[in-house]
Amino acid sequence: MLIVYGLMSGLLASFVQAETATTEQLKARMTQVLTKELKQWQEYAQVKGMTHSITVRVPSGADKLTLCPILPAMDSADIDFGQVQRKLSCPSKGWSLYVRAKVEVSARLPVLNRAMKRGEVVNGKDVTWMKLALKGSDKEVLTKMDDIIGRQVVRKLHRFKPIKAMYLSAPVLVKIGDKVIIEAKSQGFYAKMLGEALESGSEGEAIRVKNLSSGKIIIAYPASKGKVTTRF
Repeated sequence: MLIVYGLMSGLLASFVQAETATTEQLKARMTQVLTKELKQWQEYAQVKGMTHSITVRVPSGADKLTLCPILPAMDSADIDFGQVQRKLSCPSKGWSLYVRAKVEVSARLPVLNRAMKRGEVVNGKDVTWMKLALKGSDKEVLTKMDDIIGRQVVRKLHRFKPIKAMYLSAPVLVKIGDKVIIEAKSQGFYAKMLGEALESGSEGEAIRVKNLSSGKIIIAYPASKGKVTTRF
C-alpha cells in the first residue's frame, strides 16, 4: 500500500512539474520574442534611454498541454506597446493558444514644448526631449527631430505628448502667391522661367502655376523652396 501511494505521489509530482514547465516555456518564449522586437524597434528608430518591462499572462489551460520539445512558434507582428496578444503553437504536439502580455515601455522622445494648432509649422525652438511612457496607440510615434522640424501640423498637438506621424504633413515648399522658378526638362531639353504659384503645395504635390512669360497655367510639382518642376 505504501509502495502504491509513493508511486502515485511521484506520478502526481511529475505531472505538476510538467504542467509548470509548459507554462514557463510559454512565458519564456513570449518574453524572448517581444524583447527582440523591442530591441529591433529601438535600433531602427534610434531611440535612446529606453526601458521596458514585460509581464506575461498564460491561460490556465496551458498546464494541460504537453511540453513542446522545441521552442513554440509565435506569430510575428509590428511593434506593440501596452496590452499584447500573440498566438503560440507547437505543431509537433498539435496545440496552439493565445497568450497575453503587458508591455510597458518608456523612451526619451522629441516632444513639443507648446501646444500647436493646425496649419502651424514646427521649428527647432518648438521641440524638446522628454522620457515618456508609451501606450498601445503610440505605434507611429516619431522619434527623430528630422521627421518633425519643418513639417506642418494637420491636427492640434499638445505639449509634452508623443508626436505621431499622422499629426504632421510634409513641409509646404510653395505657398499660394509665391514667385517661383519653373524648371522644365526632358531628353535634350532644359529651360527655366519665372512663375507664380496659384496653389500651395508640398514636395511632389501637383499644383497650378502661372507661367509669367506666356500667361499659361500649367501643372507643376514643388521640388524645393521657390522651385517647381514640370513632368512630361
